Amino acid sequence: MTHIMVPDGVLPTWLWLGGWVIAVGCLALALWATRNSDRMRLVPLAGTMAAVMAVVMSLEIVPIGYEPHLTVLSGILLGPAYAFLATFVFNILRLLVGDGSVTVLGLNTLILGAEAVGGYYLFRAFRRMTSSPAGSGLAAGVATVIALAVATVLFLAVVYLGGFDIGEVADVAHWDDILERSGSENPGFPVFAQLVLILGAIGWLIEATVIGAIAAFLRAVRPTLLRGVVPA
Repeated sequence: MTHIMVPDGVLPTWLWLGGWVIAVGCLALALWATRNSDRMRLVPLAGTMAAVMAVVMSLEIVPIGYEPHLTVLSGILLGPAYAFLATFVFNILRLLVGDGSVTVLGLNTLILGAEAVGGYYLFRAFRRMTSSPAGSGLAAGVATVIALAVATVLFLAVVYLGGFDIGEVADVAHWDDILERSGSENPGFPVFAQLVLILGAIGWLIEATVIGAIAAFLRAVRPTLLRGVVPA
């Protein structure tokens, strides 16, 4: 739900160009942070996670119009630098199938990258409280909810700053399901934001359950995947 899918020409130039400038800086920093890393292991894993995120996003939870990303799982497995790079590749893959546009690629990379990077640091903080598989699963679930909530607020901030008519771009932005629940073709930003947060919260819990279960499983059978990643 945090993926911006408006076409080129909708967002003001200062907004999407600023997103690109910041995203390029973050990508450069991420590449620099990987210079002494285990690239033989992490580059293939990053490519795999980028593909997984691109596929999973196609599995929309129709009743609430929610598209899972698994960006937080990427952060947990890859660390912040590789996760941000994987998120950029993931956005390019989605762009190639018609989700989003070139101008919003920078903003999408920043928002979804915030999910991955934030999820990593939150998981790292919560995991210190326990070392059991169940504890790792709970830490991953809580980290997912918080990271997705923050990213959704960033998404809404972009929509607000964009200043465009929500009703006019609802079809191409895949927001028509959300607007149907409002009972209006153009309910205005406040109502739109409330619906996004309410429906998003349900999606966060579902995605947190999935990521938590995966983290608990990996902690039990392959704990090395969840430890030893040096932050950027």
